[in-house]
Amino acid sequence: MNDSDYIKCIHCGVTLSHSDGQPCYNCGKTGREIHVNLHDSIEMRDDLVIGTTSGRTNRSTIHSDSHNPTDTAKIQELIIDFVEKGIDGFTPFIDSLIQNFDTTLQGKNITFYRGVDISVGKHLVSKKIGPSPNSNDGRYNVKGEKCIYLIDDIDFLFSEIESSNALIQRYDIPVYKFKIADLSSNNKDVHNSLALAFDMTENGRTSSGYNFEEALENCGKSKYLVSQLLSNIFKKYGWDGLYIPGVHGSNGQYYHNCTIFRTIADQWENWVIGSYFLKNANVKNATD
Repeated sequence: MNDSDYIKCIHCGVTLSHSDGQPCYNCGKTGREIHVNLHDSIEMRDDLVIGTTSGRTNRSTIHSDSHNPTDTAKIQELIIDFVEKGIDGFTPFIDSLIQNFDTTLQGKNITFYRGVDISVGKHLVSKKIGPSPNSNDGRYNVKGEKCIYLIDDIDFLFSEIESSNALIQRYDIPVYKFKIADLSSNNKDVHNSLALAFDMTENGRTSSGYNFEEALENCGKSKYLVSQLLSNIFKKYGWDGLYIPGVHGSNGQYYHNCTIFRTIADQWENWVIGSYFLKNANVKNATD
């Protein structure tokens, strides 16, 4: 759902999930009030299937199905147990899904971009921008781990780096040479439970509204710990990266991020096209 959408308990007012008819985690009662932003669409069929298509990622998920129960409530329970009690049932559950995932990103060469705020320019030692030599803790990497984050639509890069002036490096990557997991919204073979898990980790909240990123930080842990568990399992099964929907799409316009793992990222100099260039968010044509 979009950030402006919310579902709340009609009894105590806490933010809730509409999935599976679960009682409110705060007061234990049932009854929901659903507020939906028109940028997202919700589908309800005669057999009581409730699905959403995100207005930000264009990813479709099923949250409730009267004939085939979904794992929405189970995933959020596993996340809460992991964060609050240190009980890790989340990893084996997700492992079973990723173990059977087999869709690689197709294509000969795909153009991506990497951007940094213009202030980073004074620290660059060359005219090409690669992965950070001393990476910070990230959504799909731990601090110090080799990883490079890319985007396939330059116009959304500014939202990603939260800057209106960026230094941008173009990459042309022969994706057919690598094992990059295609988790795009166009891949309808992504298991619904895996899509739900990515939805929650990208939002930092369960479908019931539990802010596990904040809870992790309050415990002195990385707020990205849950999403890092996801990427670690893909790495375990030999995946070189993830191709996933970006979270800043709007008005029917969407994009994807590509995250390249570990030593594969060392090949970045083989993929860069030219030197980095300066681009302003309000100027359409980039200047090399």
